[in-house]
Amino acid sequence: MNRRLAAWWWCIWLSGALLLTACVDLAAALPPTPSPFPTLARLPTVTPVTPQPTRSPVTIVLVPPSTVTPTAERFVGRVNVEANLRGGPGTSFRIITVVPANTEVLLEGQRANWYVVRLPDGQTGWMSAAVLEVAPDIAARVPVATP
Repeated sequence: MNRRLAAWWWCIWLSGALLLTACVDLAAALPPTPSPFPTLARLPTVTPVTPQPTRSPVTIVLVPPSTVTPTAERFVGRVNVEANLRGGPGTSFRIITVVPANTEVLLEGQRANWYVVRLPDGQTGWMSAAVLEVAPDIAARVPVATP
């Protein structure tokens, strides 16, 4: 009977050893334990790329000087704020000079809310109507500048 008991214990021990060997990676089979801190899903990594400026094609339009029908009248306006005198009727044209506030200018022509003006020193260019103080009766009489 002793032999039988020893064989029985030997079988139990061997079964337990096999069972433990099979469960070595038991932790991987269990669900993850909750954490007091939320875990975020890992996002794929991106190799940082330094942005390079892209050059867009530039179209340069050469506009001949505006021709204004000469009139005997002198139309005067005043610059409200320090503003740019430009080479054409728009902010895309080059800046000729900066005109100080309260400068009186001669209005030689107008087109689409821009005036052809002559400065006291003789320079001619375009200024936005938004930066000029022009009396309504004068604004109505300033000739239209043709491109």
